[in-house]
Amino acid sequence: MPDLKPNSRSFRHRIAHGSARWVVCVAASLLVTRTVAEEPAPAPLTRIADVLALPKNRAALALPVRVRGVVTYRAGGIDFILQDDTGGIYVNANAAFTAHRVSDDDLTLFRTVTEGFEIELEGHTNQGGYAPNIFPHTLRLLGTKPLPAPVPVITRSDWTRFLKGAECSRRVEVRAVVQGFQSYYDEKWTLFLNANPGFFIAQIDRAVCADPALLVDAEILLRGSASSHFNTRGEFTMTYLRTNEPGDLVIEKPAPPIEKVPWVSLEDLQPFHPAPPVSHRVRVHGTVVFSLPESFLYLQDGLNAVRVETNSALVLNPGDRIEAIGFVDMTREIGMLRDATILKIGSGVPPAAIDITPEEIIAINQLANSKGQMARPHDFDGHLVRFRARLLAVQAGVSPRQPQHRLLLERPGNNGTVLQANLLSGPAGNLDALRPGSEIEVTGLVQLAYGPHKESSFRRWPTQMDLILRGAQDVSVIQAPSWWTARRLAGLLGVVALLLAAVIFWSLQLKRQVHRKTRLLAKEMSARRDAAVEFQATLRERNLLAANLHDTLLQTMGGLGFQLEACEAEAETPAPHGKPPVHLAFARRMLDHAVDELRNSVWTLRSMPLDGMSIPEALTMIASRLGTGRETQIEIKTDPDFPRVPDFIAGNLLLVAQEALHNALKHAAPRTVTLELRSLPHPDRISLTVRDDGSGFNPGTQQTAADGHFGLLGMRERMDRLSGSFHIQSAPGQGTTVHAEIPLRSYDEDLTDRPIDEPPPAG
Repeated sequence: MPDLKPNSRSFRHRIAHGSARWVVCVAASLLVTRTVAEEPAPAPLTRIADVLALPKNRAALALPVRVRGVVTYRAGGIDFILQDDTGGIYVNANAAFTAHRVSDDDLTLFRTVTEGFEIELEGHTNQGGYAPNIFPHTLRLLGTKPLPAPVPVITRSDWTRFLKGAECSRRVEVRAVVQGFQSYYDEKWTLFLNANPGFFIAQIDRAVCADPALLVDAEILLRGSASSHFNTRGEFTMTYLRTNEPGDLVIEKPAPPIEKVPWVSLEDLQPFHPAPPVSHRVRVHGTVVFSLPESFLYLQDGLNAVRVETNSALVLNPGDRIEAIGFVDMTREIGMLRDATILKIGSGVPPAAIDITPEEIIAINQLANSKGQMARPHDFDGHLVRFRARLLAVQAGVSPRQPQHRLLLERPGNNGTVLQANLLSGPAGNLDALRPGSEIEVTGLVQLAYGPHKESSFRRWPTQMDLILRGAQDVSVIQAPSWWTARRLAGLLGVVALLLAAVIFWSLQLKRQVHRKTRLLAKEMSARRDAAVEFQATLRERNLLAANLHDTLLQTMGGLGFQLEACEAEAETPAPHGKPPVHLAFARRMLDHAVDELRNSVWTLRSMPLDGMSIPEALTMIASRLGTGRETQIEIKTDPDFPRVPDFIAGNLLLVAQEALHNALKHAAPRTVTLELRSLPHPDRISLTVRDDGSGFNPGTQQTAADGHFGLLGMRERMDRLSGSFHIQSAPGQGTTVHAEIPLRSYDEDLTDRPIDEPPPAG
């Protein structure tokens, strides 16, 4: 136990440590109290204008909001627009509910909110996609109230604020001309409006207007909540109005009937006038040059031509006389009509094609642009022209939005500039059969593309020209390309070069293979020659050693045996004290054993194959000699039609068989030993298998050359020298299998020096 006496060191340390902790806690508490006192929780924002004035980073901090106002627009789901005396704001209730800021109990209340409801809303600020908005938590219904009076957009300053998105989410009142419409899902219409000084759109509920076609070209007064389109960067792109109230749309001047639409000439679509240009439809007439139903047509009157975009499905042919009633549009930098109504008034002769080159058309327009004058005689956009060019390629369309066929053309001396001739509809005819490099004559309608001036980026002038083909007949071949085109010649040279490279590569590979095979063959022939020479030399040495042992040591030991027999005969006289000559009998037995061992060794050294015998016969002789006097059963299995093999191969194979059989009989004590000599299915290999059912051993534990035992090493080396294989399988108690294979070569017969001598007699 620690010493806690009042005067102890441990007690004093604990008191000091506790006091320090108490001081730190008190200081921290005072610091937190002071911080809380200095930075109280922010009060809720109660004016919509204050929320809208927040920078993006502040609005993203989820500041508390408590505002009161009137719902001016009910959007999709449970979103709505709320306006008070200071401004309007978007309430993102859908996202709040998804984020679990609106409870399931409050969801029913949010669904009842519609235009004219006065509510009190609590929530927090959100950065929004463009302007700050509110994530609501709860709301309280206060009753109903008239919608706020709209802000009239009249002056140029008003229009600037409106068209730039400054009146976002606030009710406004505008006057404009309806220039078109389209369906917005199944609940609303989208109106395209021109208010001079700007274009915008409006989304109105179908209850506001059942048939928007009656609004086209009408002057209307429209009230609604201003909204903004924006991109994913939070950048403003376009303003629009939204309303669900039928009384918010008032037709101030109905659309004039078609017959009352004023006539203009094609050259006066967008003329100079001190007053702002009109926003109403105009009526033109002319001769059809080209028509693509439900898309566009080109109309020409004298030297003037215009593109007319229309949804009309009326099928028109070149030469038809028509009236087109539509709105002037300058989005192509060239005046055209859009949302046009088409009336056919007769038929005539189609305008003739003009012989003029693309270079001349571009030069005329650029010269006029550089001098600030109108092009003379015309800019030629929408005119039918004809010129010659060289065909580079024919491309088929890959989607409905692309031309059915596109011809890539090159004008001679045009600095490599490529232009397109597009077939938008109709059969392709012979276009697919056109060969690149052909000189062709092409007829089509000019389409000019405007781009930035090279010296002044804000100026735009014609930089590119393309053609619209009326049909496949607008292309005719003047001169077919020579068969020996540059591309084909290059292709042929490429093929020749590829073939030459392939031949060279194949030759190098073949040379390498020949060298490699030659080296391997020479190495193997050298090894087999060395094996043959070594085998012959070994046999000669073994025969000489066997003869010497037979003629000297064996004869000497035989003579010694005779002498011992004589000693034994003399010793038949009883010895003194009746002791028999035991040492002579023991010496006799040792001598007999030594003679037997020496005779076996001499036979083993002299053991050779063949010399009139086949390998199976030699193998049978070896088995008979080694199995004599033993209880082990030796079984020989050979193919009846075993082929003849060279002597040095047969000799090495039989020496392996002899060594394996000797090892089995000496070390394994088997009941049965099987020798199998086979000619493998592959005709150039022979195999030898020696299998016993003896005691077996663990491979790797047997005695090796380091222990003075050279049997296994000698067998393996013999097989290696002949490019053969040698394997041993064994396990304790499961016997041993020795397997050897030797490949036969066509040159083996030439490596045999001479027949192998037969073995000497055993005695």
